[in-house]
Amino acid sequence: MTIENLEAEVLALPKDSQAALLSRLLEHLGQSGEIDREVASIWGEEAEWRDREMDGGQVTGIPAEQVFQKIRGFLP
Repeated sequence: MTIENLEAEVLALPKDSQAALLSRLLEHLGQSGEIDREVASIWGEEAEWRDREMDGGQVTGIPAEQVFQKIRGFLP
């Protein structure tokens, strides 16, 4: 299995399963102590809220390449 195959399978999982997997991976890597659980929880809620707004058509996303081009225009 390639990293790309694994990534595709993970991205096909429900969001809560993705978050649980991420938590396990970070714990396995020994980095869980560096993560403020409250902040991570708040950001998780924010991500879910933004995802619902995108799915509901309340907001429109901007392609990443367009964002990066705009940023590059402001940087030397």
